[in-house]
Amino acid sequence: MKAFSYWVNSILAGIMAFVGLLASSRAADDAFAIGGLIVFLGCVLFIFASIGRYFDRMGSAH
Repeated sequence: MKAFSYWVNSILAGIMAFVGLLASSRAADDAFAIGGLIVFLGCVLFIFASIGRYFDRMGSAH
């Protein structure tokens, strides 16, 4: 069941990253543009960290 939560969290982070990019592209001022990019980058980093944690746990189980 833990592997399923890695997928769900990564998918939700991917959706949030997409929304961050949309907010950044449609921003009326610089604060929203930078905020959207920060949300996007944070979500991408979370996804890569989640992938790393998943494979680290698979490697330690053997």
